[in-house]
Amino acid sequence: MPVQQDVDSIEWMRAQWQERGEPAPARLAAMTSVMRANVIMTEVVERALKKLKLTRSGYLVLITLQLAPNSERPMGQLSKSLLVNPTTMTLIVDQLEKAKLVTRQPNLADRRTVLARLTAKGLRTTREASAALAEIGFGVGDLDERTTQRLVDDLRTLRRGLGDQG
Repeated sequence: MPVQQDVDSIEWMRAQWQERGEPAPARLAAMTSVMRANVIMTEVVERALKKLKLTRSGYLVLITLQLAPNSERPMGQLSKSLLVNPTTMTLIVDQLEKAKLVTRQPNLADRRTVLARLTAKGLRTTREASAALAEIGFGVGDLDERTTQRLVDDLRTLRRGLGDQG
């Protein structure tokens, strides 16, 4: 009896889709591949961040602030750059503020806005989290540098094709 090799679920789905004459099998495979990779990567990243009592969204806010001038950004800009609605951003910053990782400051240049600012504890935590994520390849595992860069380039093309301005 022949030994059955493991079949990639995405390739199996593409083949079944194509056999049935359904439209755009390669695009279906691309969509399901990206969505499946997102779920898996999210689980891996969240597992690492959980040890530091951080969420994925919280970490993204922290690194955005770490990279910003004066380690601060208006709340509205954070919301837009991280593609979350303002109410969600408020909740994320509430959690980070409760943990003393960020503070809210009035924006002296524009009184209509509030700045989120990284604290010293927030910077230490961000560096710890980044080190923990680096240990797991930031969720991409052991992909080599060339493959990783090709992935970044291909996903940029995809994002831009979908209207991403960031």
